[in-house]
Formats: sequence, structure tokens, C-alpha cells
Amino acid sequence: MKESSTYDIAQKGNRDDEAVWEERPEIVTPILKIDERPASWWECLLYGWQHTLVDISPFVLPLLVATAAGLSEAEGAIWVNRGLFTMGIATLIMTVFGNRLPLIQGPSATLTGALSSVVSLYGIPAMWGGVLAGALMEMVIGLSGILRVLRKVFPVAVSGVVVITIGFSLAKTATIWIVGKGDLVNFVLAAATVLSIFLLQFLGGKTAGGIVSRGSIFFTIWIVGLGLAGIMGQVRWDIVASKPWFDLPKLFPYGGPGFGWEFAAGAIIGALVGYLGSMLESLGDYAAVCAVSGEVYKVRHMNRGIAAEGFGCLVASLFGGIPVTSYTQNIGVIATTKIASRFVVQIAALILMLYGLSPKVGALLVAIPRSVIGTVFLVVCGTIAVSGLKLVTSAKLDTANTFLVGTTLMLAINLPICATYVVGSWTKTLPPIVQLFLTNSVVIAVVGGIVLNLLINFILVPLSDRR
Repeated sequence: MKESSTYDIAQKGNRDDEAVWEERPEIVTPILKIDERPASWWECLLYGWQHTLVDISPFVLPLLVATAAGLSEAEGAIWVNRGLFTMGIATLIMTVFGNRLPLIQGPSATLTGALSSVVSLYGIPAMWGGVLAGALMEMVIGLSGILRVLRKVFPVAVSGVVVITIGFSLAKTATIWIVGKGDLVNFVLAAATVLSIFLLQFLGGKTAGGIVSRGSIFFTIWIVGLGLAGIMGQVRWDIVASKPWFDLPKLFPYGGPGFGWEFAAGAIIGALVGYLGSMLESLGDYAAVCAVSGEVYKVRHMNRGIAAEGFGCLVASLFGGIPVTSYTQNIGVIATTKIASRFVVQIAALILMLYGLSPKVGALLVAIPRSVIGTVFLVVCGTIAVSGLKLVTSAKLDTANTFLVGTTLMLAINLPICATYVVGSWTKTLPPIVQLFLTNSVVIAVVGGIVLNLLINFILVPLSDRR
């Protein structure tokens, strides 16, 4: 009996090591692979710090939920600090105990949208009850191994479309930040940012052993984002001056299960919808980070990643932090710099925790003009989209997959435009779950790709073969 049990465990482990797809997508060979470390501690610090400089979402998303909850600006700023601290914890959970891929964890845009609706309708206590229920659900899904069974409906062609859509979706936000209100200074800073990244990336390949090239984003943000922008009077130093040097996060700032949190059915359902969208995005992120890190996308990446994200969301809620998900923009940093070391990401996690402990240091990211951060986003979004194209081209592009990829991509790009701008007033009258599936490009790509894949490759193609 004991031998049989051991055998079953071994077999389960082997199944977890199976590749998600039969195809072998072309993957990028990085300068530093996932389990490799930079040659020196200061290189590790440089590359890790660079990762934290492209994440503006931790400053925006918690404020959106806090505003929906009716909290003051001062309280919203505290939510930002908590979010940064829990980002670091969740990232360590993912890189040490989860799927061990170089993935930064941070507040989820999909979840934020859902929680903003939940908190405005049901209040803060019910929102935290929904957050807890969703985190536990995500952990159970990851630990159950059910994603191994579902991988057949998420082939490499669909994953490629999802990664492309992620790139385009982020690029839209990046472009909005670049343009801003149309001021000339935004375009000047954007042009300087692009020029700096390209010069450092392509001409700094042999400078300081290639460190200048690999740190092109880091150096550009400081040179342009704080240096040039500071000279032009575009850096908001008052934000930095207004923040304290040290602030220690507290456990259960809004109560907890049984002593403050409430469990309302509507709030739980609303939160679960957000978690579902977040998980779908994460599965695409795992594929993308494997593609740019020289790693084969395996079943264990899916299961352990989703379980770790659920646990990260649970821990975040204990400190009053917004639930987390994998950050695509950091995958773009890896694609640009070719530094895929998870040890670098762990250094980034520690820096994020320090941001949370020292709001004044973290406020530096807010002080940088959005046109600079947006331009950095735009560059990394391009590398994400190219990674998605490589995934798509690695699939067998027969008639079935051509229709699958083309239709899914067109739906993901155009349906949110129609739902938001053409019939926007009608869309807002729909339930939040329906709005999510009409306006979120990544969710549309995942759901649309899965449904069309089932329809075309599992129903129509077999029927045509029988005729």
C-alpha cells in the first residue's frame, strides 16, 4: 500500500512536469536564466530596482478602490503603502514557493474594477469578506490540479493571442499617459525617453560589461524621469516632501474574519468574478514569462502559480492590501533586458517592501511624470506583443487555427471599443460580470479563444473529417 502511494505521488509529479502544449514554441534565450544570479550584488540590486520603476499600478489601483469606498486622500495614501508592502511579500511567495518564475506580483486591474463596484455597493467589511473568499477559491483551484485538465482548451495559439492582447491593452494605457492633456512637454519627455532607452540598449552593449544596456530602463527613468523632467519643472517634489520616512504596516486594519469582515453573497460573487478574470490573465502571463525566460511552459507553472497567487492575495488582505496578480510590464522588462533571474525579482520584492515601509522613498515613483513612465510602458509592451506573435507562429497555422487566432484577436481588440464608446451608456446598465466580459480585452481573448477553440477544433473539425 505504501509503495502504491509513493508511486502515485511520483506519477503526479511527472504529470505536473508535462509541457502545457505539444508544440514547442520558440523561446528567447536570456543572458541570465531563471536560476542564475548576476555576477555581483550591485548588479542584482540594479536589475531588481529597475523592475520596481515600471510599476505605476500600485499607486493608482489602491486609490481607485479607496475612492470608491469613500475614503479620504490621506487614507488612500495609506492603502498605497500597504499595497507596496504586500506586493513584496506576494512576490517572494511566488518566486520561492510558487511556480518559481520571475514574476512580480501587484494589485490586479481586473480585480480592482470588480472590488470598486463591490465596495461602493456593499461597503468595506463586505469587500474584505469577498476578498478572502476569492483568495481561498484561487488557492483551491491551484492546489486541486484541475488546470492540468483544462490546458487542452488553452492551446498555444490561444495563449499567443492572449499575450498579444496583453501587450496592446497595456499599450493603450501607456499611450494615454504619454499624451496626457496634450501638452508639448509630454511629447518632449516621451521622445527623450525613447531616445535614451534605444541609445543605452544598442550602444551600451559593451559598456561596463553590458550593464548599461541591460539597465537601460533603470538609467533612463533616472536620467529623463527625474533629471531632465526635474530641470523642466515637471517632477512633483511636493509629493515626496509630504510623505513620512517610516510607517509600519498593521495586521487586520479593518478587522478580520469573525471580527469586522462581513460575508455578503453579492459581494462574494462580485469578487469571484474579479478573481476569475485575474486568473485568466495570469495563465497568459505565465506563458509569456516562460517564452522570454528560456523556459518550457509546464503544468506545474499553472497549478503552483495560481495557488501561490491565491495565498498572496490572502496574505495581502491580512495587511489591508488589495489582492495581487502577475504583472505583465515586468515580463516586458525581462524581454527587453534578457535578465530572467528570479533572484533579481526577489531583490525587487525586498525593495517593494522597503517602499511600503518608507512612503517617502516610494513617493519618488509617483513624482516621475507619467509621460516618462508611459513611454517606458510602450517600449516594453512592444516586446510583450512580439513574444505573443512568436507563440502564435509556433502553432500549426492551418485553416482552423487561422480562423481561431484572427477572430479572437479582432474580438479582443474591437469589442471593448464598441462596448465602451459606441454603446457605453447601455453597457453601464449591465451587471458587473457582463461588463467585465465586454470591456476587458484580456478576459475576452481568454474566454473567446477557449470557446472558439472548442467550437472549431473539438466540434467542427472532427465533424468535417467524418464527412
